[in-house]
Order: sequence, then structure tokens, then C-alpha cells
Amino acid sequence: MKIQHFGIIFFFFNLSAFAETGTASGGRNLFSGDTLILGGISISLLFLFGLVLKESVRKSAELSETSEPWKTKDTNRSSLVETTEEADREKTADLFSSQSRIVSKPIHVSPSSASSNARRIWKREVPTHPELVSAHRNFLTNLSPGISNAEIYFLSGEVSLLLASKNGRVFHLPESPQERLLSEDNKRGIFSGNIVTDGEYVLIPLSTGSSPFGYLRTGLKDWESISPGEFRTWKEEYEEQVSIQFESSDPETGFGNLHAFELDKARVNEEILIFAHVSTESSAPYVLKWISLWTSKIIRKQIRFYRIRKDRVAFFLEPEEWNTFCERLGELVESLRRENGSVSLNFGVSIREESRDEWATNARKALSESIEQGPNRYICL
Repeated sequence: MKIQHFGIIFFFFNLSAFAETGTASGGRNLFSGDTLILGGISISLLFLFGLVLKESVRKSAELSETSEPWKTKDTNRSSLVETTEEADREKTADLFSSQSRIVSKPIHVSPSSASSNARRIWKREVPTHPELVSAHRNFLTNLSPGISNAEIYFLSGEVSLLLASKNGRVFHLPESPQERLLSEDNKRGIFSGNIVTDGEYVLIPLSTGSSPFGYLRTGLKDWESISPGEFRTWKEEYEEQVSIQFESSDPETGFGNLHAFELDKARVNEEILIFAHVSTESSAPYVLKWISLWTSKIIRKQIRFYRIRKDRVAFFLEPEEWNTFCERLGELVESLRRENGSVSLNFGVSIREESRDEWATNARKALSESIEQGPNRYICL
């Protein structure tokens, strides 16, 4: 019980005692004992009512203050859910954009610069042919057991992009771009064709001609333990394989070029040939790479694209893969428009027969008819 309650009881008994004393004294007081007792009871009840009212108001205020943090937490939680849902909606777009924006930024250098020839290759995209992945694997495997850990980097703009790595016997391809910055001294040394050290690591230039396209990064102790003659043989074989891929790839997208398409057309096992035409106000290479990544994602395997014109690509699929692709074309168009604004697609599809002579011709005819009928259509011949 609170101290105010004791005060009221004390006041009440004082009045009662005063009343009894007054009665015994023979009526010298103005008020009788009964009057004083009733008055004391009335005043005590008023005090009690006031205290009850005060306590009720105070508890209501405390309850409202206590409920505010929960309200804030609920608000924060709902905001978090909304943010999470928004992040999930954008996850697919982020996956494409994070991998598509590897495009090297143009670097303007004077013609008299000693490194101008070397920097031209920075504007190239990494070729996407599966044979290049096989070349990475063979090169890193040949380094065993002398070199246990090694990484292959591609020079792109001001950064280096990890292409492949080996840790012990485990070969690894990065799922997303992994960048590394080089110091100016190391960059200058690599472009000069010299082996440079970076702390406990050594950087060995990799070149397909006069200028390096990347470098091998490995531990200094591992490098000192390997035979120079054997390493030179493996390195030259790898560089020649990469050189072939660069010569048969489109520099803006990393797709195969027209020459590579004509070669692969005669030897692929797939039965469906697709020509795709893109009409967009955005960057054509960016949109084409978006389509390539989206296709590989829904088919669940790496699909090689060939850029045969500025706004046209070709690729090969199996019949069941084509069914999956055409069923989800609406998603592709929607994602392209959401990310790139006004985009329209046309597809020409051709089924391979025993003779491959008319395969590409029929695909071109189908694409031409699709374009004549309007945007976002496909024709199969």
C-alpha cells in the first residue's frame, strides 16, 4: 500500500479521536462527534477517489508508452519484410547486371604512351567458349604438384578479374566477378613483360602477342620450386589456346564471332538453331549479354552465343531446351524492359535436318518473317 493511503487512514483516526475527545468535554466544540466522523469519512472517500483516478491515468499513460516500442518494432519488421521482398524481386536482375557490367571502360591515352598498345586489349571481353575453361583447367593442373595454389587473372580496365583458380587439387571457377587492384609498379612491370613480386606472391604475365592479356598469381615459394623449362612449355601451350579464342570472339561481348559460328555450325550436336534480333535504345552489347545470361540461367547450362551482326546473335539448343526457352520468353522481355527501357525481340528458329546446308538459311528466313510481323514474335521453319 502506498504512503498516501496511510496518510488518509491516519487523518481519519485523528478526526475520530478528536470527535470522541470533544464529546467527553461536554460540547465545547462547534461540531458534534457524529458530524466530525461523517465529515472525516467523506473527505477520506474523496481523497481515495482522487488517488484511484490518478493511478488509473498514470497506468494508462504507462501502457501507451510501453506499447509504442512494439509499434515501432512492428513497423521496422514490416519495413524489413518489404525490403526483403523488394530485394527478392530484384535478385534476378542483380544477378544479370552484376555479371554483365564487366565491360571494360575505355581508357584514353596519348599515342606516344609506351603502354598504349598494351591497353588496347583492356577493352576486350573475356571469351565465353567452353574450350577456354578447359584451357584454364589444363594449365593449372599441369602446374601440380610443384605449384599447389595459383590464380589466373584477366586485365580489364583498372582492375584484374579472376578467371580461374586452383587450391591443391581443387579447380574453381568464380560464380561472380572477383576483382583485384594492381599497384602502378606491378602494372608497369606486367605490361613490360616482366615477372614481378607482390609481397609473398609472384605475378607472371600471360600474353598472346606483344601485350599481355592477364597474369598468373602464385606463391613465391611455389614459383621457386618449379622447373622453368616445364613451366615455359605449359605457359606457351595455354597462351596459344587463349589466342585462338580471342581471334574467334567478339571483342564487345565475348561471344563467338561469325567465323566461330560457321565452324561450330558444322559440328554441333544440337538440333535447334535460333537467330535473335534486338531493337533497343540502350547499349546493344549489354542487352545481348543479358539475353545470354538469362538463357543459360533458365536452361541451367552454359549456352554459347555468337554475335553475327551488331544487333543479332545466334545460338543452338536441344528441342526440350527450346520448349523451356519459348515458354518463358515473356519473362525475358519483361526483365529487359524493366532494366533497359524500350526493347523488342524477334526470333527465327530452324530445325536441323540431315543436311545442314539450309539450316542457317531457314533460320534467317524465319527471322525476316518475324521482323515483318512485328516486335516480340518468333517464327519456326
